[in-house]
Amino acid sequence: MDALPGAAGADARLPLHARLRDLLAARLAAGEWPPGTALPAESKLAVEYGVSLQTMRRAISHLEREGLVDRQHGRGTFSRPSRGTDSLLRFFRVTDARAGNEAILPESRILSSARAPLPAAAALRLGRTAGEDALRLTRLRSWSGTAILYETIHLPLPEAAPLLDLQPEEYGALLYPLMQERCGLLVTRAEDEITVTQAEGHTATMLQIRPGEPVIVAKRTAYDAGGRPVETRLALGRADRFRYHATAT
Repeated sequence: MDALPGAAGADARLPLHARLRDLLAARLAAGEWPPGTALPAESKLAVEYGVSLQTMRRAISHLEREGLVDRQHGRGTFSRPSRGTDSLLRFFRVTDARAGNEAILPESRILSSARAPLPAAAALRLGRTAGEDALRLTRLRSWSGTAILYETIHLPLPEAAPLLDLQPEEYGALLYPLMQERCGLLVTRAEDEITVTQAEGHTATMLQIRPGEPVIVAKRTAYDAGGRPVETRLALGRADRFRYHATAT
């Protein structure tokens, strides 16, 4: 495998373009290119990392699909302007101990998206009736080739109806800005309840750990400015990658 400058936190088992994606995402998370500012030219970044222009373009295309950057023809590539932030980046600070506990932007992959009846627990959090239709998403968050969070998300209908026709690859990395843009749902507050349990079969498979290993359980309800619940989720995370940091004022 080729070595990359600044690749201490990158997984050498990943394809080169995927490692580049993680390295560039880490620089975005660290604020090196604030929202709305231009990234260096692809050719310059390719020279910096010692890769081909084609490989660098593939890595940046990955960031573009996730909604982290915008490519503007004739102008260059810009870090995506902030229009609100996703749950992990706004209400949690995701870090990587191997990278000095710096903030990271995990890769996000929607595994499934479908209309489905609300389970009783999710219905209670949303103030709906169990069995009502909702939009159900499953999402996997990864960093440097390691799965760190497996999420099941429920969004109420008809409020989230504009998302029903999206393909999984159209969601990108940031859910809350998408909810605001497509549905007019602006998340302003979230309540999280965090516990610990043991991984069962499917969860262990998704998080690449052994059954019985500890996992963090985060149950979330998100609210709009009017105090209306607009999202509920169950997030299961690897305990060995979990860091909690809070500041009281």
